[in-house]
Amino acid sequence: MKEVNRQQVIDCLEQVGLRAGDGALVHSALQFLGRPQDGVGMYFDALDAVLGLQTDSPAGTLAAPVFNFSFARGEAYDPAAAPAMGMGAFSEWVRQHPEARRTPHPMQSFSLIGKYAAALAALDTPSAFDDGSAVDRMLDLDFKIVLLGADIQAVSLLHYSEQRVGVPYRYWKNFSGKVRRAGSWQEAVYRMYVRDMAIDARLEIHEIQTTLAARGLWRSASLNYGQISACRMCDFVETASDLLSADPWRFVTNRPRGER
Repeated sequence: MKEVNRQQVIDCLEQVGLRAGDGALVHSALQFLGRPQDGVGMYFDALDAVLGLQTDSPAGTLAAPVFNFSFARGEAYDPAAAPAMGMGAFSEWVRQHPEARRTPHPMQSFSLIGKYAAALAALDTPSAFDDGSAVDRMLDLDFKIVLLGADIQAVSLLHYSEQRVGVPYRYWKNFSGKVRRAGSWQEAVYRMYVRDMAIDARLEIHEIQTTLAARGLWRSASLNYGQISACRMCDFVETASDLLSADPWRFVTNRPRGER
């Protein structure tokens, strides 16, 4: 497997438009970029060099999804210990960083480092994508989506648009249980806009990327076996929401017969 180094990643990040002071919501599939020199932390070092994350007065902010659905299965949730599940090695690396702050939602949380980390981690909403949530605030702050080798299919921000449009293949469900806060266990209730398993919708969302690219709003740089890509979060949400508003089944490849 080819190696990838810090400078290569920095060059790609700059090519796709990242600059000092940006906020970046990062999804990753690092296996497509090659074997990282000095380990997974090299990607953080590259992002730090571009965004400015670890100075005395950090300019930029990094967010990584660290979802864990054990709470939905009835398990108690300790945000300091619950690992990121299925989010990739980089998200788990960020979660364990000593400066990382984690948003409170016990199923769909984000780990954050940098300028707005503490403020975003303090936002506690019933759904991770509600008005007033950390994700909602990232949109206000004009964060960018950054894909490190990952495909657009990995972008969790789709849930923000699905929730607001009210797609018919999801429904609201409340979850209750114990969460650890300020050193003690407390009862809590959170919610998610969950998949309707009777429909079991399979989604294909590359139309969002092609639409953004056609408008000059999607940028990519090739690196070894994959790409590093970026777009503004607000552009992704606007495009996804417009497409879903026109047809809420738009991204469902196995839509029910009556909806074809």
